[in-house]
Amino acid sequence: MTERTMNLGRCLAIDTSTSAMTVAILENGNMLGEVSSYAERNHSIGLLPHIQDLLASLHLKPKDLQSVAVGQGPGSYTGVRIAVSVAKTFAWSLSLDLIGVSSLEAMALGGAMKEQSATGNGPTWVVPLMDGRRKQAFTAVYAYEGASPMTASGELGASWQEVLPDGIRVIGSWTEQIIKLAASSAQEQRPHAILFVGETEGFKDELEQFARDWDGVVRVLSYGIEAEYIGRLAYPRLAKGEKADVHTFVPNYTRLPEAEANLLAGIKTKKGDH
Repeated sequence: MTERTMNLGRCLAIDTSTSAMTVAILENGNMLGEVSSYAERNHSIGLLPHIQDLLASLHLKPKDLQSVAVGQGPGSYTGVRIAVSVAKTFAWSLSLDLIGVSSLEAMALGGAMKEQSATGNGPTWVVPLMDGRRKQAFTAVYAYEGASPMTASGELGASWQEVLPDGIRVIGSWTEQIIKLAASSAQEQRPHAILFVGETEGFKDELEQFARDWDGVVRVLSYGIEAEYIGRLAYPRLAKGEKADVHTFVPNYTRLPEAEANLLAGIKTKKGDH
């Protein structure tokens, strides 16, 4: 741990962007405890009890926290909103530092840590997938060198980087884009292995086709976000003095919720009729 990381105190990390409702508490970059469950429709009911139970199990009170890190999305519209609302409430009421972390990046990092292995020459690309319905995925591409994206002391490795930013993409054209990007990359940047992690079950056919089309190592891991990695992504930024403004902080929805999108589409259609 760096000296600044060692002095950052306790961080409450939460994410409800997917069916996973996950809460962790880290102290100076070391995980103290984590509670996770899978019940998408109960996030609004279960999140606060999860936090209270975790604090109690560690003999801590809310006033013992110094910061709160939250998965800012993308993901489920309602889920992301719940976590962000709770994080803002904690930050405002307890005067905690608040920081938002990409839920997709936390999914990628956690999945990579579960599946880490030496991959030969070249980086590993990690592609997180959240099911966006209708063969769409919230997704991005991250990369790291070596056997693990994190150091032995639990810090984020220097080689971890974003290759393509998060967005909502049609899975078929997305996997084709990844193959083209990998093929056109300079030799030292060309991935030796590509790891798809997250809500992979709904994309089984497309990922099997990808494995046939690409000549490198392909691995697929079904994986739910763990709040530990929300916290681990937050600490380096907190160490730099980064924090969000509690009042203006908003989720990264990536797209409008379906009802709102349909409403706007209807308004535009009516305007076009005149």
